[in-house]
Amino acid sequence: MEPVPADSAEADAACAELAAMAELSGSPIDDEHLLALLDELPDDPGEERLRALVSATGFTLETFLAPGGGWNGSETPARRGALVGTRNGLTVTSTKRNWGNTGSDHHTSQRSSFAVDLSNGTAPTVEMQRVANRIAAAMGYRFPDNGYLQTATTSRGYRAQLIYNSTVVPDHENHVHFGVRKVR
Repeated sequence: MEPVPADSAEADAACAELAAMAELSGSPIDDEHLLALLDELPDDPGEERLRALVSATGFTLETFLAPGGGWNGSETPARRGALVGTRNGLTVTSTKRNWGNTGSDHHTSQRSSFAVDLSNGTAPTVEMQRVANRIAAAMGYRFPDNGYLQTATTSRGYRAQLIYNSTVVPDHENHVHFGVRKVR
């Protein structure tokens, strides 16, 4: 995870963006209901619990990635993942930025993607693992042991990328990355 820019204008913009996270509303699914259901899951829900959650609630990849907001509709679903993180004690440490890897869902040059990084420490924590598990569960997936999940593309053309403590993608030991991109 890259540090917040030293330039005061960029730092102010980053702080304003993080403050806006607390004001997310109007999502196309009932976020509070989803979050309450996710709170009841064990840290690693397993396949049977995931099937029961999807069956009982109707929450699926399609509903969790339902588009809205800016960045070609990718902002609202990414912020939905941020709600799972903040509800579980993590802090949003990064969203869109104009520095770093230009191919990242975070980068402002990527006009059809939005990403959030969530953390509560400088090394892996049980809370970050719980958040990765719960975001994956909200989309109907089990978070894989290799720490990298790229979902199927929804009927509306969105995919999600969830990375934490990955053996596939380096430098994600200290944060959960959740990115959403419109790919078609």
